[in-house]
Amino acid sequence: MSENKFFKLLCSLPVVLIVLYFIPFLGICLILFRYYVYRGNKYYKTPALLLVCGILLLIPKLTDSIIKMLKLDNVEIPYLNSIITSDIYTKLFSYSKFLVTVGIIFLILSFIFRNVFNKLSNKVNSGIRNYMEQDLKKDYEIRKENDMKMQEKREKAKNTHVVHCPYCGSDNMLTEQTGTCKFCRRKIEYK
Repeated sequence: MSENKFFKLLCSLPVVLIVLYFIPFLGICLILFRYYVYRGNKYYKTPALLLVCGILLLIPKLTDSIIKMLKLDNVEIPYLNSIITSDIYTKLFSYSKFLVTVGIIFLILSFIFRNVFNKLSNKVNSGIRNYMEQDLKKDYEIRKENDMKMQEKREKAKNTHVVHCPYCGSDNMLTEQTGTCKFCRRKIEYK
């Protein structure tokens, strides 16, 4: 779904900015959807771009405020006053405040969610790692125990001899020098 060109176009920054201007709720939903579509990219990119766009729209008003604050009456920027007093810029000014607010809120939320996700994934990874280490330890202990049993069986097989009983004639296996016949229960000896 993240490879769909329509969804990428729908979540592109110009579309998000336009939708934020006309329908703010839908614009915020598109930002959240953008996080899903572009989940491999950096999480701070979208809120930072919203913040930069909001600040860029604030530049004329900030410039006028700085000129008035420093009382520089002799500095006059052409068309600055007409831009600031126009109805369009008044609407854009409130939109720019909204963009800065949304950008800051999403930056904070991205930071919080990213940290929570990292901590959660670290805990899950460490839990899985601990489980795997314990499983490997168990396997090692079982293998070690099985190796010891096999070693004992090999040693026993090396020392096992077939002895023919002189009394009843049956064949018996002895692991020691002396033993008892399985059939007649008399003592037999390996020579």
